[in-house]
Amino acid sequence: MEVLDQKKRLCNSFFSDHSMSVWFNSLLFLFLLGLTTSGDGKISTLGEEPDWSELDVFQNSCTRAQFLGKLKKIYSPREKWWAPWIQVKKQEARIRKKANSEDWYILKFFEEIKQDEINTFGQGKKKSIRKIALDPGHIGGIYSEMEGRHFCIEGGPVVKEGGLSLRVARRIKELLVKKGLEVFLVREKEEPVTEKRPADFDSLAKDWLKGLNLDGIPEEEIKKLLTKRKEILFYRVSEIRARARLINEEIRPDLVICLHLNAAPWKNPDQIELVERNDYHLLVNGCYMGGELAFDDQRFELLFRLLNGWDETERVLAEDLSRSFKKKSGLPAFRYHGPNAVKVGSVPGVWGRNLLANRIYRCPVVFLEPYVANSQQMYNRIQMGDYRGHRLIGDRKLLSLVEEYAQAVVGGLHIQIQQAE
Repeated sequence: MEVLDQKKRLCNSFFSDHSMSVWFNSLLFLFLLGLTTSGDGKISTLGEEPDWSELDVFQNSCTRAQFLGKLKKIYSPREKWWAPWIQVKKQEARIRKKANSEDWYILKFFEEIKQDEINTFGQGKKKSIRKIALDPGHIGGIYSEMEGRHFCIEGGPVVKEGGLSLRVARRIKELLVKKGLEVFLVREKEEPVTEKRPADFDSLAKDWLKGLNLDGIPEEEIKKLLTKRKEILFYRVSEIRARARLINEEIRPDLVICLHLNAAPWKNPDQIELVERNDYHLLVNGCYMGGELAFDDQRFELLFRLLNGWDETERVLAEDLSRSFKKKSGLPAFRYHGPNAVKVGSVPGVWGRNLLANRIYRCPVVFLEPYVANSQQMYNRIQMGDYRGHRLIGDRKLLSLVEEYAQAVVGGLHIQIQQAE
């Protein structure tokens, strides 16, 4: 029994390493709040100082009402979050360029605009979707346990989200190419896009540890924290930034679709059992909270995305995809209840969140989180693998999970595909 318990702990790392102490996990959480100082400013982990002159092309491109409407409705719904950083005047917006400084970027508003143009900000920049990048979430393979996207039940087959998302991406590409679209996979194997590995972040991790009060903490716990810090810098930060460089500098797509499967917390981390919950939701960029806007690069990216007008493209596409997932899967749409997400549009299941991928990929981005992989229903379907046609599962004839996911995406892009054809 003791051996089985140990095996369960090793297999079920979909959320966190349960063998770590409460102290360890609390300190690890602080990683997500980590920053790099730059002069008097603050930059996100492995980020770069923004070039505010990139916003010059947007001078006089929107009215005060348009700017304020998008800021409040999508990008930062609570004024107390953005008020220390963005001052909206009658004829301009003043954006603090560096934290703890009085260096401001001035964005001039367009004063004269016809009434029927009030809601068209950003529409002139829209174009049909002809080139799509599919971004299979996570890495999988030998990295799945490190990522915390890996679980098995009592010695059963291992579920690895990185491998599943890649299989889905390959099938979507196959279907979309037949429809005449140009499709790229951001990751084509269960290997990282970044050339970095955890060992490359040893110095950064040690510097981070120096800033923590570790008095009285066992040496073994400190070693675990150092290891985990290096791993997260590798797979969660360096990997996404490497994908961003590939997308922004080489692929240059009209749209990125980030492919994931969701997961729910275990009922009891010490007694792993599948959950009953199963649902879907989709994410677009939005809901920058106060602590996030304290980072200079995140403030810049908010403005860059807002002024490009990508939010409308993201909303329309996400709503179409949500309808398609509802029809194909029959699942309910997930609802957020915390402050880290904002409801976008009127279609259930579409929410705005500030994620690294949908923030720094420089084009419209829709982030998919369908299915709860560690639910009883989805676990059984995952174990069935890929198969042709339909199989009777319970009282329903269903496609394989990979095929259903792929067809839901292609169905949600139907209008865009027609335009491309």
